Amino acid sequence: MLSFLYPMRTFIIVAGTIERPNPMTADWVTPLSFSPPLAGVAIGKTRYTRKLVEEQKEFVIAVPTVELLKDVWIAGTTSGARENKAEKMSVTFIPSQKVSAPSIKECAANIECKVVKEVETGDHIFFVGEIVNVTYGDAFKNREPDVKNFKFLMHAKSGAYFTYQSDEIIKP
Repeated sequence: MLSFLYPMRTFIIVAGTIERPNPMTADWVTPLSFSPPLAGVAIGKTRYTRKLVEEQKEFVIAVPTVELLKDVWIAGTTSGARENKAEKMSVTFIPSQKVSAPSIKECAANIECKVVKEVETGDHIFFVGEIVNVTYGDAFKNREPDVKNFKFLMHAKSGAYFTYQSDEIIKP
């Protein structure tokens, strides 16, 4: 039933510390409020990232582009409980400014969040995070996504199927 919601933007949720970052691929990420600025992410109850976010009460939403697809795949198919994903990935983890979970230098943006609410939703926990800081590069000039020059990653359907938006902007 949920397959009808795809394609969806794909993000990397980062928990852990700069010494031991734990990135996880996530499609179920959504904005929730302008004031206060809130974003939410649903993380499976069995995921190691869920445990880290519950303990730390913070996370980073990193915004990858299609150039990071191999790293996105590693983050989504490797268990951080069993191995150090960061050692397998080619990205650079850097300290965040307001949370202890690291950011990813090569991502188009890093959205630092502090957990303000946790909601059990079946087999997932929905974490509501207050956005406390955002860092971004050229893909977000003037705080707007540059969809003509940057290929933001989308999960086309369950499994190894990804795509990115075209540069065509359609207005009603």
